[in-house]
Parts: sequence; C-alpha cells; structure tokens
Amino acid sequence: MTSLNSKPDEAGNILIYILGAIFLLGLLVVIVKGSSTPGSNIDKETLFIQASEVQSYGQELERAVAYIMRNGHSEADIRFSHPDADSAYGDITDTPTRQIFATTGGGARYKEPPDGIQTTTTQWFFSGANRVPDLGSNLAAAGSADLIAVLQNVSEEFCLVINEKNDITNPADAPPQDNGSVELTTEFVGNYSASQLIEDGGGLYFNNELEGCFEGGGTPAAGTYHYYRVLLAR
Repeated sequence: MTSLNSKPDEAGNILIYILGAIFLLGLLVVIVKGSSTPGSNIDKETLFIQASEVQSYGQELERAVAYIMRNGHSEADIRFSHPDADSAYGDITDTPTRQIFATTGGGARYKEPPDGIQTTTTQWFFSGANRVPDLGSNLAAAGSADLIAVLQNVSEEFCLVINEKNDITNPADAPPQDNGSVELTTEFVGNYSASQLIEDGGGLYFNNELEGCFEGGGTPAAGTYHYYRVLLAR
C-alpha cells in the first residue's frame, strides 16, 4: 500500500525536474544567442571603445596643428608627411618643424585606424578642400576650406556610434546623408581650395560640428560612411 501511494509524488517530482531542465535550457539558449548576435551589448561596447580611440586621435592631431602654428608656421605650412603615409603628402624631412608627425614638429603619432571599423581599409586622409558650415569664417569663396582629417569607409555601426557620442541625430536610425559631394582625392600639401560642404540636405545635423560621420551622397557614393574631424576651422 505504501509503495502505491508514493508513485504520484515521485511522478510529480520528476515532472518538476523536467520543467526546470527545460527552463534552464531555454535560458542558456537566450544567453548564448545574445552574446553572439552582431549588435549585441558586447559588440556595441567594443564600438564605443574604438570610437573613443578615434576621437582621442583626432584631438591629438588637432593639438599638433595648434603646436606647429604656435611655433611660427602658417596654416599653409602644415604637412602630414610620414614614411607610412601616401607619398603625395611629401617627405617628413622637408622642414620637420612643420610636420605633424615629426618629433620636432607637431609630435603626433602616426597611427593606423583601429581594426574592424572600416569596410575597406584605408589610411587617414587629410584634406584642405572641404568645410563644415558655421565653423571659422564660414565663407563659401575659394580658399575657405577647413583643415580636416577623414577616415573613409567606416562601418555604418561605427558611424552611428560616433554621431551618438557627439549628440548628432541619426535620422531614422541612419547616419545623415551628405547633400552632394565631399572632396576626398586631393591630399593636403598646403593648398586650401574651393571647398565642398559637409552638410546634409536640410542643414540640420553637421552645422558647427567639429566631428561627425556622414553617409555619402554622390561622391563618395551613397551607402558608404565617412568619419571627419576638423583640425583647423578657417
């Protein structure tokens, strides 16, 4: 009689164990899926660290520009030569005191972009042919461009994080698109040319912003994303 009465209790206990195991298995699946899904918190934390690294480097370059000018060189004298840079920037031995990456000049380090933030790996690009509205003199005339560092072809996710860190709105959860073209083919060697605008169509997002990230709107192409940092507002 005792043996027969114990069977329902044993069955109930087994059912509880089974349900508990199912619950724990489901929880484990959720944890594993969350940790491996692109865009999860871990991935975003990494992007924030990389964005901070890029921002810090932009600030280092800006300080180097200011240091060279404080030492008597003009804004047209500044150079970005380095043995690892494109030869179009010139030779670092050409008046080292005006060279951003020379120890006797700006003293900045020449750094590669962080791994994984670009869809096509390229070096930093230094331009004197673009300007950001409401910075510097804000003139549209030839020669009014700002001195800008550009990191081309970053990922959309990185672009979104950079704008978020700068309180720049990402409309419809996408980086603002440039209205027209940005000149990214002529390396800066002292000439400030007729400038292209880094500006969205409505002039809502980049005005007076020293730093940000935009989607191409012509040249470069739509669907590509590009980080900029103004080193000298003119």
